[in-house]
Amino acid sequence: MTFSVAGRCSSTGALGVVVTSSSPSVGARCPWVKTGTGAILTQNVTDPRLATIGLSVLENGYDAESTIRSMKEASPFSEYRQLAVVDSKGNSAAFTGSKALGVHGEFCDQNVASIGNLLSDPTIPKAMGQVFLQTEGLPLTERLILSIEKGFQMGGELDQEHSIGLLVFTDDPFAYVDLRVDYSEHPLEDLKKLWEIYEPQANAYKVRAVIPELAPSYGVKGDV
Repeated sequence: MTFSVAGRCSSTGALGVVVTSSSPSVGARCPWVKTGTGAILTQNVTDPRLATIGLSVLENGYDAESTIRSMKEASPFSEYRQLAVVDSKGNSAAFTGSKALGVHGEFCDQNVASIGNLLSDPTIPKAMGQVFLQTEGLPLTERLILSIEKGFQMGGELDQEHSIGLLVFTDDPFAYVDLRVDYSEHPLEDLKKLWEIYEPQANAYKVRAVIPELAPSYGVKGDV
């Protein structure tokens, strides 16, 4: 019931994920990122605990393939899971269990991994991954949005998508972008509108956290 993309910017090392589903609140369960560590997607009869295990493995210096293997071995129900990892060096890996829902697929290349289940077209993950690779040079957030948009254009999930989540970490221990649409008839359009509003302010929120004396005005009542 889900399709998604995990990616890394080769020039900045930023890591991010974007994921959409017909289920509500997909951003609360499936996308996981840690600065300088990696990006993980866990979906299809989702077990979010596997992402915690995966991030721990990555933190100990293991690569994407080793991380997938550890998550599989940790789960007594790996046949139900679909997983993807991009590590801090851009290595990628994916796994789809034998009981993944409906038509499913996966794609891995340097700096990107994309997966999906209950798809209208099994080539959607590959097409999304190729968009990510072809847009190198654009900001990571833009690349992730363009990649998931390709999945929508190709028919996406068999059921109508209702939620979407976008998570990007740069060089700070907190998210640079963390946007979610938990339930909507048009989740991609709503996410793009959110990003249009948030993008001009994203760096200001970072500055307020790290160097507050240099932060721009808040632009609210009582702000001096």
